[in-house]
Amino acid sequence: RYPCIHLIRLDRFISLMGVVPMLLASHLVQADQPGINPPRVIEVFTATDRPVLPSSIDRLRGQAVNIELQVYRIDGIQQVEGALSRHLPRDPAVAKRVALNRIQQLDDLETARLHQAAIGLTKALQYGIDRFPAMVFDGQCVVYGVTELGQALRQYHLWKSGT
Repeated sequence: RYPCIHLIRLDRFISLMGVVPMLLASHLVQADQPGINPPRVIEVFTATDRPVLPSSIDRLRGQAVNIELQVYRIDGIQQVEGALSRHLPRDPAVAKRVALNRIQQLDDLETARLHQAAIGLTKALQYGIDRFPAMVFDGQCVVYGVTELGQALRQYHLWKSGT
């Protein structure tokens, strides 16, 4: 169902001046291969129809000490927009008032989800990511089509070791 794993050097796609600073860090995995430094930052780009296995993220988060992990749900904005526009009245003026009221009623969690999705979309565009799931390691390479973070990390280690 998913395309083959592709490793792509991202330094050819990103200008240093255009990189958004790495934000909202959590922790992840230590390297399991001797002599290879683990990535400092792992960014996971996913969508509802291309989920990354939550158990792999949770398991690896529990093992981490020095790795930042950020998960971006690229379709987060569409999800919130869908909820905001659900069952709107047919009258455009009334629908506009209802929609504005719903927007004003967004709670902190929904607002944070919108913000996170916007950051994810921006980063995906900067990296040139064109399909999901995608996992970016230290802004240097991307692994496409893998839903298990441990498998993507192993691919990263292989790439880093030159094999």
